[in-house]
Amino acid sequence: MGIYRLKRKTFTKYDDTDNLKRMKDSDILAEKKREPQTKSSHLAAAGLAGGLAGGAIGSVVGIAKGNGGVFKASRWAKVPKAGKAGLLIGAGIGVASAMSKRSKEKAENSWYNDRLEYAQRQARRREKADWKANMTQRDGYSY
Repeated sequence: MGIYRLKRKTFTKYDDTDNLKRMKDSDILAEKKREPQTKSSHLAAAGLAGGLAGGAIGSVVGIAKGNGGVFKASRWAKVPKAGKAGLLIGAGIGVASAMSKRSKEKAENSWYNDRLEYAQRQARRREKADWKANMTQRDGYSY
């Protein structure tokens, strides 16, 4: 048997933040802000992976475009130049895609954090009003 993972489909950007409306005030106040998961080391790893893939593809293209037979020196002469070009292009594409992912994630986290901040402000206001009502409406309380 395989492992099945259930993933909730979100249809709008409000789906995650609408959960805040269903939470208790104490849970809202305990909720932490989201931080980006993608760090600088992820960008470097994406660049390295893209560079390795691009270098391999560039080397294969260099072999394919070389003149002469498989074992002639002229066929292998284009491999280093094509490999370097592929490495640079692949690394650039890898870093660009990782930066795009990071930017999108940062925007989503910012959206959630703004809504969370508003929900926490309202929860604090409600708890303050409840505390005041509980303290002033006791038996034997006088101003």
